[in-house]
Amino acid sequence: MFPLLSLITFLPLIGGIVVLFLPRERVRVIRWTALGFAWADLLIVLGLALGYSQAVPGFNATIVGAGATAAYYSVVHEQVTWIATQGFNLNYSMDVDGISLLLVALTSLLTVICIGASFRVEQKVKNYMAFMLLLESGILGVFLSSNLFLFYIFWELMLIPAYFLVGSWGGEHRIYAAIKFVLFTSAGSLLMLAGIIALGYYHQKLAGGAYTLDIPTLLNGKLDSTVQMWLFLAFAAAFAVKVPLIPFHSWLPDAYSEAPAPVTVMLAGAMSKTGAYGFLRFCIPLFPDAARTLAPLISTLAVTGILYCAALALAQVDMKRLLAYSSISHLGIIMLGIFAFNAQGIEGSVMQMVNHGVTIAALFLIVGYIETRTGTRRLSDFGGLAKRVPVLATVMFIAALSSLGLPGLNSFAGEFLVLLGVFQSSVIFGVLGTAVIVPAAWYMMRFFQGVMQGPRKTDGPVAALERKNILSDIQLGEFLCVLPLLFLIFYIGFQPQPLIFLMEPAVVNALQHFASALIH
Repeated sequence: MFPLLSLITFLPLIGGIVVLFLPRERVRVIRWTALGFAWADLLIVLGLALGYSQAVPGFNATIVGAGATAAYYSVVHEQVTWIATQGFNLNYSMDVDGISLLLVALTSLLTVICIGASFRVEQKVKNYMAFMLLLESGILGVFLSSNLFLFYIFWELMLIPAYFLVGSWGGEHRIYAAIKFVLFTSAGSLLMLAGIIALGYYHQKLAGGAYTLDIPTLLNGKLDSTVQMWLFLAFAAAFAVKVPLIPFHSWLPDAYSEAPAPVTVMLAGAMSKTGAYGFLRFCIPLFPDAARTLAPLISTLAVTGILYCAALALAQVDMKRLLAYSSISHLGIIMLGIFAFNAQGIEGSVMQMVNHGVTIAALFLIVGYIETRTGTRRLSDFGGLAKRVPVLATVMFIAALSSLGLPGLNSFAGEFLVLLGVFQSSVIFGVLGTAVIVPAAWYMMRFFQGVMQGPRKTDGPVAALERKNILSDIQLGEFLCVLPLLFLIFYIGFQPQPLIFLMEPAVVNALQHFASALIH
């Protein structure tokens, strides 16, 4: 079988290597080469999505695993013996189901948009484009790996380009933000590595045979509840940092605010989903008893993050930091839905992963456009900008309404499903999660109105530019970058069913495995 998943994963890496071999002075060629590889990867992913949608209705896809422990309904399954010795067997194993497919498509789309939005980068363009493609490769590998050793390699691979993109092309405090990001993520990753090694050991001790880290095989084992608890916590240490959950969140506002806007889009729109995906794909199915026991704790941390970070967003004076805290709050809603342990909650959470990636990408790009024009992100420097940039103001208004969950736009359907699932699981957490609607509407309207509405400022950098009449509206290239995001905001808002159609077999399968594991 043709290794389609490997092609999707490694094509950006190949593109990054090709870019590095191009002459440094050929900036235009470098940019278009990087964009070409990103586009090629996106087209392959769209072809895979088409094939998967045709396979899903009758469950005619490859089933990896057995019975209730089947791990994936996969149109493509790749497995090759990688490292094999006596009593030790590691496979190079990749699979895709509806959940991972949606996140792979989101990552590929955001990479195309972010590289297109990076054409104005002037410093070390070759290295910048190579790191962007390497970051895409790492994120895709995380979503497609079905062997924990391979998963960990891609998990660590994400860290390298993210560190350099923030630390080399970021703002004034970029080194501090990059080092803080690395320290937080490395600490969590080391604990997860210990958990991965221990999981293989305990599974071998339980089931016998060779040491393995293939997820479908690990799902067949039933570990002791105490062992599950410690392993769950080891894995959760890495995933909680990436989401992030309170109190592992303090790296995020610094990294998001210091990184260039396209890099922030990749971090917030794609990489943050790897943490929530890890909880859903690994923590819950591998350690079901521990997941059920710790669900109230995780939900409490999620609700705390939802409300606390919404309040912090209200207090921000920097537009990027406002959106950073808003992002943490929205990701808390995703975590609530995952640990509701029902179809509505999980389907809503997966949909919100996509919706959040689309909406937060549009918002960070818009802030980047504004900062490029004015040289500032302080809300107090703005006012009445809509008269000067009406198209940009319209785009910003649509994205802001999407973020606060206006009916008819993408976030509403996902949040409604999440909250429906949470209410079915716990009325208390449902009420607390729903309470975020008020501060979310408050800070997003404060964000939009503070920039685009109200009286114009008479002093400050923006006022000086207005007096010189040099503020320009959104340009064609900029608009083309946000156009796919605007399309998805409206399309998913009016027609969320295609996303549910793709993910539902995987969600049903995951819940069946979870229920079966608890019974046994």
